[in-house]
Order: sequence, then structure tokens, then C-alpha cells
Amino acid sequence: MQYKKEAVYDKILAAARAEYLQRGFHGGNISTIAENAGVPVGNLYRYFDGKNGVLDAIVKPAYEAVPKLLSELQGVQVLDSLTLQQIMPLLGGKLLDFFEQFGQDILILVDCCEGTRYADFSQEIVQRVAEIVCAKLYPSSCGKSEIVFSNIIAKAFCGSLFDILRQGADREEMLRMTERLLKFYFFEVDKRK
Repeated sequence: MQYKKEAVYDKILAAARAEYLQRGFHGGNISTIAENAGVPVGNLYRYFDGKNGVLDAIVKPAYEAVPKLLSELQGVQVLDSLTLQQIMPLLGGKLLDFFEQFGQDILILVDCCEGTRYADFSQEIVQRVAEIVCAKLYPSSCGKSEIVFSNIIAKAFCGSLFDILRQGADREEMLRMTERLLKFYFFEVDKRK
């Protein structure tokens, strides 16, 4: 009996992932999710409290893992001993590991959660990357101009990284693309400032 409950739960989540990726959270339809999961709408409500409950079940684990990921990326002892060129591959690899662990749930967080409590997910990652870039490019002083410039770099880098993730390539290909992206943005960046 418990196995059937888990199977229904998993079917609903799979149908919701597909619906949210295709239509976004607000465009997603609870009836379509239930139909695609092969369950009556009433049965869906036995497992979840509507669209928000389904969204929480999908993205909350990834969203709650972000602080751990970001603290790993900003570990003071590690970052102080690394150059920006060494940090960025670490950052890219950690983000790819994170994506591999949470799969489409990350893309739902990045692309499909406008107007929800998860809407700031992308900006949180961009902000942390900007802090790393600013600290490494301008170790003596991160003034207003340096912060703005670091934010621009971080936003472009993270947007490009998420574009790589959207490709759905295997990990090896994603790592190759990420390495090229890191070289483009950060190879000898300290000599270019």
C-alpha cells in the first residue's frame, strides 16, 4: 500500500515538473497536472495543497540547499588561498554538481517561479558570485563602481551558465562548455582590470 502512495506522489511531481517547465508556475494548471499524472484532481489534493504545495515539494529541497552551496563557495579559508581563475572552476563545478543533484528543479527555480516566494533564487546566486568576483578583483576596496561592475560580470556569467544547463547535455559536455565559459570570463582577468 505504501509503495502505491509513493508511486502516485512521484507521478504527480513528474507531471508538475513537465507542466511548470512548459508553462511556468502561473501558467501551470492543476487539472492538467492531475490528468497527466493519471490521477483524479481530488486525489492530487490528498497529497498536496494545490499548485503551491506541488511547487514546494519540487523546488524547496533545492532552494534550501542553496545556503549550503553558497557557504561552500564562500569558505573563507579556501577562497583566501585561491586566485579568481582557481575559484571560478570550483564555482562552475559546484553549480554543475548542484544541478546534477537537483536536475530540472533548478531550471524551475530559475525560469518558472516568477511571482512566487522562490522568485529571487537566481539573484541570490548572482549576488554571491558578484561578492566573490569583487573580493578577488578588488581585494583592497570594493567601492560602488567595483560592486556594480562585479554584479554585471556575475549576472552575465550566471546567465550563461544557466544557458549551458538548459541545453540538457551530459555532464562531460556541460563541463567542457563551462570550462570554455570560465576561460572567456575569467582567464587572467586580474591582468585585464
